[in-house]
Amino acid sequence: MFFSIIINTHNQHETISRCLKSCLNQNYKKKFEIIVIDTSKKKINSKLIKSKKIRYYHFKSFSKYPELNQLRKVYEGYKRAKGKWFCLMDGDDFFKKNKLSNIDNRYNLDKKILVQDKCIYYNENKKTKIKYSHNLFKRNSFYNKIVNFWPEVYGTSSLSGNMEILKYFFNDVSVKKWKLLAIDILLVLYCLNFKSFFLNKKILTIKSIGNNNLGNKYKIINKNYWNRRNQQISYWENISNNRIFNVDKMISRFIEAIF
Repeated sequence: MFFSIIINTHNQHETISRCLKSCLNQNYKKKFEIIVIDTSKKKINSKLIKSKKIRYYHFKSFSKYPELNQLRKVYEGYKRAKGKWFCLMDGDDFFKKNKLSNIDNRYNLDKKILVQDKCIYYNENKKTKIKYSHNLFKRNSFYNKIVNFWPEVYGTSSLSGNMEILKYFFNDVSVKKWKLLAIDILLVLYCLNFKSFFLNKKILTIKSIGNNNLGNKYKIINKNYWNRRNQQISYWENISNNRIFNVDKMISRFIEAIF
């Protein structure tokens, strides 16, 4: 088995069909599997998961924190995966049909790396695709040195990598400790620390933008935003054993203290 697509979904009945079709319609000729980990109240319609490529598992929600619920679903998918390489996916996103073939052609699937491909947005309300708006500051060397050096993270569905990466990650990281951090930032920073994080410049993922995105509850004017920001800083210091000294940390610590 070459690829294991691990789909985590929760109450996404309106989009899961599109998600699954984008996986089944891959123009990839080698073996791959689709593992669906679902914590919805109602199970997915059995007609959607009749393909032999799909293995479906339904659980009660693992946590009241959406991020921890997502993490546990990825873990459950990882435990059941047989592929050499994983692709993570949220149940409302979808892949371009050349996602798997592009990755296989560009990367050595035996190499222990994490890859983030580019994405475009899909506006669920307007039913239109929108070009992703990149954070230009992230490309500025002065900003990276003084303010924040972390790369831009496009979302869970843009991430893929050698299965050993997930093994190391779940062995090394106490994920319950970081209850406000999603799997994408946790994995990206983890692999960045070991210099095993790479960018694929091809657009291979379409990211759904609607009212139920995980990051919607984190607005810069509320306390949760800064709590999460400080958890990211603490997480990096924990996995790297290095202290951060930059503007981002000073501002985040100060604002969290006065809330």
